[in-house]
Amino acid sequence: MIWLNWNFFIQIFILIYFSAINGIYSFLMIVAFIEFRNQHRRSFIDDYPYLYRSKLTPGVSILVPAYNEEATVIEALKSHLSTRYPKFEVIVINDGSKDKTLEILKKEFKLKKIYHVMQTRIKTKSIRGYYISASEPNLIVLDKINGGKADALNAGINASNYPYFISIDADVILEEDAMLRIMKPMLENPEKNMVAGGIVRVVNGCVVENGKIKEVRLSKKFLPVFQVIEYMRAFTAGRAGFSKIKALLIVSGAFGVFNTEEVRKVGGYERKTVSEDMELLVRLHRSLREQNKDYNILFSTYPVCWTEVPESLRILGRQRNRWHRGLCDTLTRHKKMILNPRYGAIGLVGMPFFVFFEFLGPIIELVGYLYVIYLIVFGIMNWSFFLLFLALAVLWSVLLSVSAVLFEDINFKRYDKWYYIAVLILFSLFENFGYRHLTLIFRIHGLFDYLRGKKAWGAMSRKGFNQ
Repeated sequence: MIWLNWNFFIQIFILIYFSAINGIYSFLMIVAFIEFRNQHRRSFIDDYPYLYRSKLTPGVSILVPAYNEEATVIEALKSHLSTRYPKFEVIVINDGSKDKTLEILKKEFKLKKIYHVMQTRIKTKSIRGYYISASEPNLIVLDKINGGKADALNAGINASNYPYFISIDADVILEEDAMLRIMKPMLENPEKNMVAGGIVRVVNGCVVENGKIKEVRLSKKFLPVFQVIEYMRAFTAGRAGFSKIKALLIVSGAFGVFNTEEVRKVGGYERKTVSEDMELLVRLHRSLREQNKDYNILFSTYPVCWTEVPESLRILGRQRNRWHRGLCDTLTRHKKMILNPRYGAIGLVGMPFFVFFEFLGPIIELVGYLYVIYLIVFGIMNWSFFLLFLALAVLWSVLLSVSAVLFEDINFKRYDKWYYIAVLILFSLFENFGYRHLTLIFRIHGLFDYLRGKKAWGAMSRKGFNQ
């Protein structure tokens, strides 16, 4: 009898868990859809040409940390240097690369080493060389001793000459007007708006020429296509929805703009974490809340950049392991914010969601799957429970993925061939039959690695654009 009672409570808990997580994402997707439509309507009256021509538009530093990026850095920099924005500088930080990153930068952009004194507001590893380009007057290259991505970004912040900076990966292609679009909300209220993030899309399979996306295509490999759907779901239901309710904890390290002085005040990026982008954002929330400042951290729906994603299970596993270790580290560092009303929606909504559904979620989800298998194997399955589990854990998740694909097509139409949308919908159906469980294992591995104290970043190889 006791076992039957426990069996009943376990089933109820599992059903409530999957109902809660998918219900929350459904709510966030509805909120995001309304916000996307509002921003879409405003985009027709936003005066981007005036912003581009105005001498009052503040400058932006584009920080590009590079470690062993010889495969992608030239195309990425061509993209950044051709962006439509009136005043900007591109600062590449070569973080002790062991490949030919620095050599190809010197050759492509005719770099010249000069003596330059930088104001060191944030402590970093030593700078070995400061280079300017003979062909691109707004390009700066720092060569430094390896210290990790956070240390490289901090060196870039020290070298920045403008009131805003954008952190961007060396394997990223910016759309031509992405800078204007991501800066527009920052400039509408510069005293209040501190951070803004844009949408990140998957470049694998696309045609890239001279740093620009010439044709949007899907990769012919399975893994990148599954990640296209993941990115769509994360940036529509996740980022846009959390931003609207003022509970946004993540601005992608691949593409985000920050108020330079506010980041300097909190000490820049944390070097002792593998998720420096999330940790910085949470620390900014914490600092601004403790100062009782009225501020916004925003997600803007139209600035788009394109990034290369892993094409092998080995690299994907390392990436997701690192992401989960970084999440665990950030939540642990700032645990005093969890369920603390002093921190508003971040403490009462954002942090608890990430603790229960992201930090602990992989374990709970795995237990749910194993429990269902156990019931089937031993012939004690309650088939009403099984059908509910199937509906809540699988079919609802499939519906969210399909909705994200249709959401993307309705709002952006990046994939202009009907068969690309058909393929994405087909992959949305199969995502929950293998791929999702692989990433679940990677996240659980990340959790255990975090508990064991693993700090390594994990090597990330690049294939290069148009491969």
